[in-house]
Amino acid sequence: MIPFFAFGRYTPSQMKPLSSLLFLFFALFISAQDDFDLARKHFSENNIDSARFYINKSLRRNPQPDDYFLSGLIHERENKSLRALADYEAVVKVESDNLEAYFQKGMIYYNSASAEQAIKDFTYVIDNYKNSNTNAIYFGNDPYGKKGTFMTSLQSMVGTVYQYRGMAYQKLGNDTQALIDFNKSFEFDTLADFYINRSQLYTKINKEDLAINDLRNALKLEPENYLAWYNLALLDETAKLPNYLLEDEEFFPMLNLLGANAYESGEYALATNYLTKAIENNPEEELAYLNRGKALLKTRAYKQARVDFLKALQINSKNVEVFFLIGNSFFYEENFEDAIGFYERYLSVDQGYKNVWYNAAMAYLSTEKTNRGCECLKNSEKLGMEQATQQIKKYCETQ
Repeated sequence: MIPFFAFGRYTPSQMKPLSSLLFLFFALFISAQDDFDLARKHFSENNIDSARFYINKSLRRNPQPDDYFLSGLIHERENKSLRALADYEAVVKVESDNLEAYFQKGMIYYNSASAEQAIKDFTYVIDNYKNSNTNAIYFGNDPYGKKGTFMTSLQSMVGTVYQYRGMAYQKLGNDTQALIDFNKSFEFDTLADFYINRSQLYTKINKEDLAINDLRNALKLEPENYLAWYNLALLDETAKLPNYLLEDEEFFPMLNLLGANAYESGEYALATNYLTKAIENNPEEELAYLNRGKALLKTRAYKQARVDFLKALQINSKNVEVFFLIGNSFFYEENFEDAIGFYERYLSVDQGYKNVWYNAAMAYLSTEKTNRGCECLKNSEKLGMEQATQQIKKYCETQ
């Protein structure tokens, strides 16, 4: 703001130096304003070095709260949070009602594991926002990291403040107060991130139905939100990714999880579809081959399953589970001799898995090799396989 000067009467000789002084003042003011505007412009364009250069020029002249605030944002973009904190402290020393600076301070404390101090700063904003111009537009920085730098209002920011204070309370183990803040935030704004944050608290306090509902609401707002889909897949085995997202690279890391979920839900064709996409994305993904092979076994595509298991073994020769799975693929084809060969290869490395002993026993008994079959059954029984006890009575007790 340009100061107002009241002038008296001056002689011509007096007016000349005064005019020069005013000219100098206005030149300095315009120059300082230009530096700030240039810094803000470069910052909004993510030209951080240039933004730092011009804001430093502005700070050297007659620093204003806006200069320190923008400097703080630039320091944060430079990953210099302590310097940013000093800038925001400088803002509130001059403008104790600068709620944006308190919010940015709170964010730094929150991210630096100082939850108690973060709560104090967030609480200051919450307690005082009604006394401020809530429709004022200011130069903001998205704490969620999605929007970058943007123009916003204090009214929109308050919901986010409640969210972050809730997360700070959650860090301290105060889940009750955290939930109060999460619920309150929806009175100011409704964002997908708000639902996701609350869903994580619901998960923590064993309210998974409410968590799933929040995640589905988040996806109504942002159908391509990776974090919402990932968390939903963790909680809800029936979650199905829309077909058009199967081609989105961002979602490729989730395909193994979705494939495993579909398998556990008995949707073997869907599991195969997800895992095929995962393999297309990464042809060396051992887990995808294993899981797709298991799904193919369920659909009786035994030869195709065996191809997947052999590929997994080629990628990782130390994974002995593959021998058991290949053995099963032969067993289901009633090729018991080949099944026995792979079961024995597994047992030569690991003798602690009751299912392998049991399946090997049934393969031996199917080839009328009763002695070895009964030996395998007894080992399976020792490891807790109840079915083995029944088979021992049937095949072995008369020996």
